[in-house]
Amino acid sequence: MSAADMPLGLRERKKRATRDALADAALRLAADRGIDNVTVEAVTDAVGVSVRTFFNYFPCLEDAITRPAQDNAERTRRAVLNAPDELTALIALREAIGQELAHIEEDHERWELQMAVLRTSPSLLSGFLAARGADERALIAAVAERLGQDPESDLHPRLLAYVATAAVRAAVELWVASGRTRTFQSIYHEAFASLAAGLND
Repeated sequence: MSAADMPLGLRERKKRATRDALADAALRLAADRGIDNVTVEAVTDAVGVSVRTFFNYFPCLEDAITRPAQDNAERTRRAVLNAPDELTALIALREAIGQELAHIEEDHERWELQMAVLRTSPSLLSGFLAARGADERALIAAVAERLGQDPESDLHPRLLAYVATAAVRAAVELWVASGRTRTFQSIYHEAFASLAAGLND
């Protein structure tokens, strides 16, 4: 059993519960009021903890709303690099990011709230995507390593990472806008199929 699979202790469960409560409160307040009208104090008051506690978990209000997880980018990087050799880099990206979105259907209320906040505060998008394993810089580095290219000087890894994050954004937005009349996975795979039809690696 890997360290990631070990059951959490009571202390760690409490810490995660506090983090989740702060993130939930921040998101709901931002959806109700607009992010410009939300303060850290309002979030901590809603949860019943101190401002100091908030900053133990998040460096800023925006991070609480997007709920970045530090290990997402690393999981995605490993998944891209460990994908079967016969897969194109684009499909490896699709599968890697898709693993981070596997539970989106179960958490649809949160996603709808996040889309509502992102529509009014598009500056949060980069943090939102990073929280889902779609951090562009990490993706560029992973694709470059998979292809044996330079992430700084070669165009292809950068192009693939950018179109992959665009596909994620388009799929999530359409899924929410459609009222979830289609499954997210069907839209997600359709987005990548459209890219693959015109972009080969």
